[in-house]
Amino acid sequence: MKKVLVIAYHYPPLGGGGVFRTLKFTKYLPRFGFKPYVLTVKNAMYPTRDPTLLEDIPPEVRTIRTFSLERKLFLLPFYALRTTPKWIFIPDINVGWLPFAVRRGEKIIKKENIDVIYATAPIYTSLLIGCLLKRKTGKPLVIDFRDPWTQNVFTKYPTRLHKKIEEKLEKYVLRTADHIIANTESMRLKLIEKYPFIKGKCTSITNGFDLEDFKGLTRSTQREKFTITYTGYLYGLRTGKYFLIALKELVKEKKEMEGKIQVLFAGPPSKQVADLVNELELQNVVRLLGYVSHQETLKLMVNADALLLIIAPEEACNEKTGPLMIPGKVFEYLGAKRSILALIPQGVAADLIRSTKAGIIIPPKDVNSIKQAIFKLFQDWERGGLGTIQSDVSEYDRKVLTEKLANVFGQVYGKYE
Repeated sequence: MKKVLVIAYHYPPLGGGGVFRTLKFTKYLPRFGFKPYVLTVKNAMYPTRDPTLLEDIPPEVRTIRTFSLERKLFLLPFYALRTTPKWIFIPDINVGWLPFAVRRGEKIIKKENIDVIYATAPIYTSLLIGCLLKRKTGKPLVIDFRDPWTQNVFTKYPTRLHKKIEEKLEKYVLRTADHIIANTESMRLKLIEKYPFIKGKCTSITNGFDLEDFKGLTRSTQREKFTITYTGYLYGLRTGKYFLIALKELVKEKKEMEGKIQVLFAGPPSKQVADLVNELELQNVVRLLGYVSHQETLKLMVNADALLLIIAPEEACNEKTGPLMIPGKVFEYLGAKRSILALIPQGVAADLIRSTKAGIIIPPKDVNSIKQAIFKLFQDWERGGLGTIQSDVSEYDRKVLTEKLANVFGQVYGKYE
């Protein structure tokens, strides 16, 4: 079995959407001939924890945790001044992990005779760690973009100079890497458009769902209320405002829905959502569950009548392309086989939902259309006509996707033999 050093800041017991891609890759890589050695952080400055995910790491995987020089205290002056830490912390606030991870990573590579280095981002510091380890050891490097770096619409740079510096770093990383993976085809094409020299060494491997996670999950037969469920974060450009306004107007206009509809938000608390629920007096309809474990999240998905997806129109890199990203939850929504109420602009996520016939696509700020879509789903539910997604979505199984990653590792390793 070949050996791969996986550089990943986000790894169990950390929770949240950024963990699952790496976790599932490491879970299934041994089946395809690669033993993972996961280099991750010991003292993560990250609020979300889900220790239950540790059970998903197979015994073949070795996890190495290293110290990182990061403290919330360092960020207090920026929060007090309501400005971004990117004034100083480049490429991200976790750059204090770099010297410790490089030193430990070099020892692991030499001691264990590692065959391939794999670094996943965000955090983008992990890509720099991967590059430095390649320079020191000569081992082939594969890098993985779960989110865009300098093309990320969520990132606000304090000055043009700051963005230029990070673009220089990004270019260095892309030149150093033997292979680049993007988690959507749109992101791959956008990267190639900006950096044409990577065209021959860049592929896309999407996110997915783990079929094994859904084993044993049964749907409750008691369906007293039509249930719409949202899982994950609502932050930055993504807002529940227009959905909640539509919901308020709908329950006010349609008396037959009174007491028969509920909306569940499962994820880290959002002050914006909580304030809107109170302002619109939706406390009897909307429940804010806070963060729940991954397994509990899957249960909520399976027991929902419709699953809510929100992507802001401002996330589009341009009108033609739309957003570059597909939120990871979409693939688990597909795995749960429930109808998706997608309040999203045109783009890769809309294309996926359309191709799998998985739900309804509504412009994210069109309150009237949102109302009509909710009411139609409600009527279908009352008639017992809300079935499950029937399309074949097996190409998004984590095992299938991990085999693609293993093939990339095999290709870059073969060039170094």
